[in-house]
Amino acid sequence: MTHLEKESEAVLQKEDKREIETVSDLQMTDNSQEIELSEENEGSFDAFDITRKFKHNQVSHRHQGTGKEAQQQGREPSKKRELVGVTDKKVETKRILYFLALCFGVTWISEIFAVIPMYQSGEVELVKEAVDMISQMMLTPALAALIVRLVTREGLVKSGFQFNFFAYKFLFLFGWFGTTILTIVGAALYFLIFQNNFDPNMTNFIASYNQGAANAGTQIDAVNIVAAYKTDLLIKFFTAAVLDSINSFGEEWGFRAYLFPKLYRKFGAIPAAVLSGFASGLWYAPLVAVGYYYGTENVGFPVVNIIAMCIFGMVTGVIYSFLSLRTGSIFPAVFAHSAVNVLMPQAMLFTYDGGNFFVGPSPTGILSGLPFIIVAVLCLVHMYKNPIQPSEERNS
Repeated sequence: MTHLEKESEAVLQKEDKREIETVSDLQMTDNSQEIELSEENEGSFDAFDITRKFKHNQVSHRHQGTGKEAQQQGREPSKKRELVGVTDKKVETKRILYFLALCFGVTWISEIFAVIPMYQSGEVELVKEAVDMISQMMLTPALAALIVRLVTREGLVKSGFQFNFFAYKFLFLFGWFGTTILTIVGAALYFLIFQNNFDPNMTNFIASYNQGAANAGTQIDAVNIVAAYKTDLLIKFFTAAVLDSINSFGEEWGFRAYLFPKLYRKFGAIPAAVLSGFASGLWYAPLVAVGYYYGTENVGFPVVNIIAMCIFGMVTGVIYSFLSLRTGSIFPAVFAHSAVNVLMPQAMLFTYDGGNFFVGPSPTGILSGLPFIIVAVLCLVHMYKNPIQPSEERNS
């Protein structure tokens, strides 16, 4: 081999070595980028977009889209939009306190100094107006959440507005029909035990209806009224999930779409579900304290009544939180809440004595609420056995 051939072979070997090193470096860079993306995605999801399927789609999208576009344009991948301050415990704590102060403050002050005096006035028109105002107050939690989101620069990111029905058909259908069925089962359980209190002819309802008709100078056919009401009740089985959806949205977007995720990141899923439910029950305290719910005749009024409402709030709140957490959407919880609100008083019209809020047939009672309690426990067990890690996003 000539001297020139030896030099050529040496140059070729050096070039091959450099190519191998370059390929190795590129592979290491790609691997490190994948690891960084994986690590970043592990902590970039909060209580409203961390379901496994949604997370998988987000990771795949970022690998296939963002990385390729950045390589083609010769720049670094753009960062995903982040929530402001979610890893700053002080910021998150302030947001929780701001929300609670605004939500409870506006509602309680309005009820104590305006709504309740009107409700207790005894004047028919004022009482009706007070009831309308109570309905309007149901939007306060959502308005409080909106104000705090804007004031603290959190914005509307991850608000639970995605309507991913086809990804979670069962949970959406449970939100639509589930609490309706639980309410019916609870009422059936009550009447099975208190059979003597079941009034298929709705005597008390017809009597009050007759009184109203007499005051208006008209007459009614009791048989037709009962038949019409039963038909209306059948229609409500399919439509209750949306009949009170506006008021239900007001509560759910506040307590489940805003308060729950923040408590979730601090304490985990189970404590957050219970605490947000407790808060939603306590929120009704002024109205409960004047007998708007549960009445005033029981022993321990009003403390026992307020405690009962908090327990009911925790039971239903766990179910609503579970639906929100597993779907990443607020809508199943809104449907479930609306159905409870619409159907809650219906079974009482089939009693001789008007029923008992502490026993039944309303789901606020311990007996008629038993199906809700069982489902809430199952939700807690499922969340315990299938935990989802809270978000730990970086500040922007």
